[in-house]
Amino acid sequence: MNKILLGIDNGGSDIKCALFDTEGRELACATAQLPVSVPAPGCTERDAEEVWQANLTVIRQALKEADCDPAQIAGIGITAYGNGLVFLDGKMQPVYPVIVSTDDRAAELVQRFKADGTERRLFPFTRQTVWSAQPAVLLPWFRENRPEILQRTRWILSLKDYLRYRLTGELYGELTEASSTSLVALDRKNYDPELFRILDIEECFDKFPPVLESTAVAGYLNKEAAELTGLKEGTPVAAGYFDIDANALASGILSDDELCLIAGTWSINEYLTKEATTEYDKRTNTATLSYLDGLYLMEDSTPTSAGNFNWYVEKIIRRYAPSLSSAEIYEHCNRAVSEKAPEDTDAVFVPYLFASATAPEAHGAFLNLQAGDDEASLIRAIYEGVVFSSVHHVHNLRRPLVSFRIAKLSGGITNSEVWSQMMADALQIPIQTLEGSQTGAKGAAIGAGVACGIFRDLAEATGKMVRFGRLYEPREENAKIYMKKYRRYEAALKAVDLLAGEGE
Repeated sequence: MNKILLGIDNGGSDIKCALFDTEGRELACATAQLPVSVPAPGCTERDAEEVWQANLTVIRQALKEADCDPAQIAGIGITAYGNGLVFLDGKMQPVYPVIVSTDDRAAELVQRFKADGTERRLFPFTRQTVWSAQPAVLLPWFRENRPEILQRTRWILSLKDYLRYRLTGELYGELTEASSTSLVALDRKNYDPELFRILDIEECFDKFPPVLESTAVAGYLNKEAAELTGLKEGTPVAAGYFDIDANALASGILSDDELCLIAGTWSINEYLTKEATTEYDKRTNTATLSYLDGLYLMEDSTPTSAGNFNWYVEKIIRRYAPSLSSAEIYEHCNRAVSEKAPEDTDAVFVPYLFASATAPEAHGAFLNLQAGDDEASLIRAIYEGVVFSSVHHVHNLRRPLVSFRIAKLSGGITNSEVWSQMMADALQIPIQTLEGSQTGAKGAAIGAGVACGIFRDLAEATGKMVRFGRLYEPREENAKIYMKKYRRYEAALKAVDLLAGEGE
């Protein structure tokens, strides 16, 4: 009987389940969209039971599409967006909605921690600066603003750990994600009471469950979950991964000379390294513990990627061409960009429709338009803006581009050859794309393959399951053109930052 691995990926937009054979071929995939509630400015939440039901739905749909025997499922892996929070009481019932990783309610607290030295005191332990959806910031916010929630809470979990609990009945944390919370001392690989003391949330220390390595078996599918999903009771469930780790793993990133680029809703840019400074004044990027022992994952990201193009499709193109299918729209856009040479337009698009990579209140914009520009100029500007967002983040990684042998690219833009080639030309690095669209789910499945003993280790697992698409070599003749256009893009970022300041 052929063995199958199941991966579940809970993102900020979509919830996905995919099935893979042990050669990495995607056998089935199901997706559900679950709206995010915004009950107050900056708050992004979901109902915990609705999230659970959506996960059950995609599992059942993927199994039905694959038409396989549940006994073939050898292991289950889970990944999800990092940070955010799930609060459970002593009866394992939610006492507050699930907080999503885009939550910004604690933004003022982030600024306070930077100003009063709290961030500096945390950094030698965590190698991280703080951000508003981190537990290290959210928990002090709840202590100050909603203390009754913490009083009713017995367990504090990430979304991934909550879903794994619902599948198995076992309560654990997982190392790659826990290491991103600014509550874990990276040298100790565990929650550190000193960090809780610095943050004045000592009463929360015992509310976090024990932490497991990513490829550990965290439990086995219980009877209730088996009945609800159609899976076999007793199927092993791996501890799982922080989503940035799952995506890098599914990209086959196993060495420090490979750059991982994910261009979907978020522009995620990351690499493995043996070193992460403990000196606050020498900090460069956020470091977390990676899926490989002894290596950190350095990452720089914002939701400033291909989601901006989807906005243009939905808000503009579908208004004047409602009869076009999605495939026809993308063909139209790719053709428009192909027929408009990069030197034929100086239009700039800043992809800040959903968030900014610079000033917090900066927003998206078209700039530098001329009378000769047409729709093709606008579409090319959007393509370039998304690419330049990745370039901007790669420069923020503070490593010379020449130190990377290759970049592995996944996300929506890989469906476009012209867009993928543009990334290679702008970075002047060979770009290797991947087969399949569900890299997060595949990364979770790869870890599950090690957990259940199909693969000896992650090197063997990625060697078997990572499947590559097309390789794009950078075109040297376009290097100077895109370098000039990127400088114009950086000037545009300063312009929208200034505009944001005028609104204060």
